[in-house]
Amino acid sequence: TDDPSAPWKDTAPSWDELKQTLAKTQTPEEKNWRQTALSGRGPTNQMTNLRLFDAPEGTEPLITLYRDTAGWCPYCMKVWMMLEEKQVPYRVEKVNMRCYGDKPAWFMKLNRSGGIPVAKVDGVVITESNDIMQAIEDLYPTQRPMLPKRSDPHSPRVKPLLQLERSLFSSWFGWLCTPSSFGDGSMIKFESLMTSVDMQLKEANSIAVANGHGEGRFFLGTNPSLVDCMFAPFLERIAASVPYYKGLPIRGNPKWPHVELWFVAMSKRDSWRGIESDYYTHAHDLPPQIGNCYSHPEAAEFQKAIDGQDGKSWALPLPAVDLSKGYQPLLKSDEEARREAAARLIDNGPGLARYCLRSIGTPGPRQGCKMADPGNSPDLRFQDQMDSALRHTCAALLQEGKVGDVSGNLPAVTVGGGLAYLRERISVPRDMSWPAARQLRAHLTAVARVV
Repeated sequence: TDDPSAPWKDTAPSWDELKQTLAKTQTPEEKNWRQTALSGRGPTNQMTNLRLFDAPEGTEPLITLYRDTAGWCPYCMKVWMMLEEKQVPYRVEKVNMRCYGDKPAWFMKLNRSGGIPVAKVDGVVITESNDIMQAIEDLYPTQRPMLPKRSDPHSPRVKPLLQLERSLFSSWFGWLCTPSSFGDGSMIKFESLMTSVDMQLKEANSIAVANGHGEGRFFLGTNPSLVDCMFAPFLERIAASVPYYKGLPIRGNPKWPHVELWFVAMSKRDSWRGIESDYYTHAHDLPPQIGNCYSHPEAAEFQKAIDGQDGKSWALPLPAVDLSKGYQPLLKSDEEARREAAARLIDNGPGLARYCLRSIGTPGPRQGCKMADPGNSPDLRFQDQMDSALRHTCAALLQEGKVGDVSGNLPAVTVGGGLAYLRERISVPRDMSWPAARQLRAHLTAVARVV
């Protein structure tokens, strides 16, 4: 047990000093990202509540999307992605998922079932994601159309593709939530459906090339469509959960080259880059939503790497991501990612110490997820020491991963536990991008080890 009254010396830079250091290295876009996001402009951003795109100032959006706070709900994601691809003005209201606490009363009045997403589209409340997407397309049929004209050679493929998406979802969901063994019938069925998806993407490219395009890596050819928005949330979750729980890599798997090319094409879209989660977040946000996920022994290596338990994936120096094994590609440079992680720490500043100290505080009511404990009362006797360790972490991010001398005599058990508590709860895209989360987890580990 640590003694909060034990003498110690704070040698970490202040938050103001860290902010000044960061500003010297940031690009103009990074410096202004919050102002840009609040104005409704710029690239896709999980934190904004207004999107205007190129609409004139003062435009009042005809659409309000009610989605989950963390960006974890797949049904919210497909509507969100469609809105970003169509670039029609909309507002966002955020509510928690049911497994993370009760819905607010105002939302229950809007939708008695409490389900999300919900949308108001031109004054009409709609409570089913597919209906919302169709209503958006009907309201803005000429603004970046998301469905092909009847004369389009891809048009006959839409309905079968949407049926395939549901079949893939059902197979994945059933396999994930049922005890199974590697290579059994459930796995064979899932792999067969993934092969069908791959063949459909191959066909889409062939049609695009036959019609004079260089390539067409989306489900309906050269541009993302409603079909891509339908597939995206579940292919993303499949790519994260199937290696983690079943030991079968999806990304980079030579069985499904056209699925990988689809992921690569999607990763070039602002809509994907701003919404993308990471394997760790999905591996741990799925069980509270869908129930127990059953693991194969063959998944052990993936689980250790994704959870940072292999001694290197959450440690400095960070290893290169092994794409050949199905791990998640990085869509930012290490330098960009470190700056983003530092900026998020600075944004939260001293309040973050209180959050970390929930780890040793008085336990409160728990939510459906084992890591959701907002009712814990933090032990504020160690607030200054915890804050110092967080500032050392930020300084290391701004010094290319170099952890210098850490404040003397910091309470090792408390501070180390608080840093680990934060590290395990960094959520993508809620808190930051996947590359930034990777950097922050590793730097928190490095400072904890020194302490």
